[in-house]
Amino acid sequence: MLAFIGGTGFLGLGKVKETLDVLTPYGTAVVHCVRMLDEELYFIPRHGDMHRIPPHKVNHRANVHALRKLGAKAVFATYACGVISEYKIGDLVMIRDFLGLNTPITFYDDFSGGAKHFDFSNPYDKELMDAVREIASVDRIKLGDGGVVATTVGPRYETKAEISALKKMGANLVSMTHAYEATLVNEAEIPYAALAIGTNYACGVRKKPVSHDEVIFQMEKAKGKIETIIGGLLEVVE
Repeated sequence: MLAFIGGTGFLGLGKVKETLDVLTPYGTAVVHCVRMLDEELYFIPRHGDMHRIPPHKVNHRANVHALRKLGAKAVFATYACGVISEYKIGDLVMIRDFLGLNTPITFYDDFSGGAKHFDFSNPYDKELMDAVREIASVDRIKLGDGGVVATTVGPRYETKAEISALKKMGANLVSMTHAYEATLVNEAEIPYAALAIGTNYACGVRKKPVSHDEVIFQMEKAKGKIETIIGGLLEVVE
């Protein structure tokens, strides 16, 4: 079954058939089993049903462990991102890499069973990414490509100096959650594809201050396109 993790501005999806409290070694994860287009999928609103969970408090390990426990066959996730360069507000961008140097999160806090160092040459599943691109093409949804997302901690937005440094390191987008999930989904060995939504210009890129209201507005505009892509993935992921 497909699993979808939605972030800021994505609190509901389809019709909730059942809400599961999944016990994991990292706490309880709330996973909605929803029905959409006569198909079922797992849905986790990253920040909780009422957006009460700030980015630095999201229990990523419980969420991803729960999806593995439930037998999810693939994970598709979206991220509200600040635009550093190359893209503009409102763009939907396939993520191809990330900077997560300050995100020490893993399922392997203990090497007593042997060292676990995962290769991250290809964090995203090619077949799943190709499926997203094909669905977008058929439905005339414009997708950017080549997103490199730097992940910070939050909940504050980044400083001008931080964005300048991240740009020099090769990032063109910035998020507060992406690297955490990308790391864990790969460790869980679940096929994964991720889409960034440019919801604001990062600090210093424009003179206008960063606003959460702007982020929500752009996510609402993109929601229909994302739902179309999810609907297409339901026909691909068994």
